[in-house]
Amino acid sequence: MRKVNHCGNQVSPSGVQVSLTSKPDLASSRRHFISAATIVGGLLATLAPARALGRNDKDQHGGGGGTHCLLKGTQILTPQGERSIEDLQVDELVQTVSGEAKSIKWIALMRFERDGQASWDDAVAPIKIARGAFNGELPHKDLYVSFGHRFLINGLLIPACDLINGRSITRVKSAGSDVLEYLHIELEDHDVILANGVPAETLEGNASRKDFDNFDQYVALYGSVLRQQTPCAPIMARNGRRQILRSHLRGALAPIWDRRQPLEIIQDELARQT
Repeated sequence: MRKVNHCGNQVSPSGVQVSLTSKPDLASSRRHFISAATIVGGLLATLAPARALGRNDKDQHGGGGGTHCLLKGTQILTPQGERSIEDLQVDELVQTVSGEAKSIKWIALMRFERDGQASWDDAVAPIKIARGAFNGELPHKDLYVSFGHRFLINGLLIPACDLINGRSITRVKSAGSDVLEYLHIELEDHDVILANGVPAETLEGNASRKDFDNFDQYVALYGSVLRQQTPCAPIMARNGRRQILRSHLRGALAPIWDRRQPLEIIQDELARQT
């Protein structure tokens, strides 16, 4: 069964459906090879004894970040239609991917200032999901999220950083504004809502809530005890540089020896669609 959102796009309860039957090509192999070479270069650089590690030397998932959010201005589907995430309030209803409307428990906020830097650190820089990046249909307008924000694709929760393809899904290092405001919606249970039409996760109930600027508001509403939530779908992610390197090597070798896992196939298929 498919639900139709207010923008006319069909959304499955299992999220975006991406074909897993596409064949690897030389373009995707080259992209994976370049990514693998970049990681190897980074690993070799860390072996230099005289060089101190900086914030950008951590893994490609952004290192010690902890921001899993939607950029201010993101349109969230409600029973009355889409509304900007920053205009929503606690106890208002949002539409979930199942078609059920659920009440907002909390809206988390995290704000960053660039302080004259030429570009944002990887842990902060938004990832841009270009209009139509998913099957040429979604999002219905460019969507900006933090590196670790997960989308429901083929029934799996996949972080944005693992979908980067250099074409339709990219990291924005030099955003036009000197201020970034990320917001995240928490429901009673971990769930999936529609952000610019894309099935995107809500905030998990874990200690990361302490990292948000308005955690004192959460404490005032619910106390300081953080209730754990079970993820609403299986999580598929590449953790750490070595795992990412192995993933890119599988992608680079795929045209002659295809051992890609579903995550690599999804990434390659989304790149091929552009």
